[in-house]
This record gives sequence, C-alpha cells and structure tokens, in this order.
Amino acid sequence: MSAHHRVRVDGGWIEMPVAELAGEALVVPNVAALVVPDRDATAVLLQRRDKPGEAVRGRLELPGGRWRAGEAAETALRREVSEETGLIVQEVLGRPSDTVRADPERPFQVVRPVAVTVGVDGAYPALHLAFLCVASGTPVGQDGETRDPRWYDLDELRRLLDEPSRFTGPALGILKEWLASRP
Repeated sequence: MSAHHRVRVDGGWIEMPVAELAGEALVVPNVAALVVPDRDATAVLLQRRDKPGEAVRGRLELPGGRWRAGEAAETALRREVSEETGLIVQEVLGRPSDTVRADPERPFQVVRPVAVTVGVDGAYPALHLAFLCVASGTPVGQDGETRDPRWYDLDELRRLLDEPSRFTGPALGILKEWLASRP
C-alpha cells in the first residue's frame, strides 16, 4: 500500500507517495553506487536527476535505486548502475559480503557499505547504502531518469560540495563521508 507523506524540500513542504504498512510509512531501502573508473578512485561518476515533477530534478546524484526484496547487495548495485548509466560493474571494492545462515531456509547477507544515509526530520524516508565499485564503459543518461553522467575528478568534486544545493541529500551525505575517509 502507499500513502502520502509530507516531505520538506527547498524550504517548503510537498506531499509524496510513500510505501506504508499497517498505517506507518516505511523506510525504502536503496543502493547507491560510488562508481570509480579504477582502483585508484581519482574520479567519481555523477549524474543529474531527471525525473519530471521531482523536487530534486537537475541535482547531482549517484547512480542507484530501490533495493528489491530477496536481492543480494551486489546484484542490486550491478543492476542499478547498468540501468541508470549503461556501465558494467567490474568489481565492488572493500571487504566482501558474507552470507549468514542461522536457519538454512532464511539466509541473511552481511554487507559493509562505504556510507549509509537515511531521510530524517521530514525528508523522504529512504535508506541509502553506498558501495564503492569500479565500472567500465561509456556512461549514458536514461531519458526521463538521468542525464549528463560524467566523471568528476576529486578536486572538482570537493569544490562542488561547497554548494550543497547542487546535490540530492543522499549524494551529498555519501560523498562527504567518503571523501572524509580518504587519505
């Protein structure tokens, strides 16, 4: 079921559809991809949000989207990067994920994201788990979804982060956290 939820955007409130269960708005799980061209991670892929009617249309974001029930983290990440950019994930960097089986019929995956964001205080209730990955190919925007995907070197990215309104909230938080953790 879906209900409308008041969300604060650009200093004003708007109504947005939000998944609901038993009368409570649910946090929507998402994967986000910090896509880099190689293991040196000297650049990161950003794209512009381009869904008509969205309050964040035109802002810079990371590739990603809803994490489907029963889908492994790496599968969701690879699917979303491919759908939104046309790139092929070659490698997910960092510690590998583990599958835990306390009960053989109910496996759980332990994941180690680079960063996690969640909408609070009137933000859209979405949980974004960001993973660092290397991808290959030529990025291509998807009509009605994304546009202008390109590689941003880290110096340019740091300058852009001085203007937070250029980014979606999750992208801003994830990028700041990732850059702060880099040597």
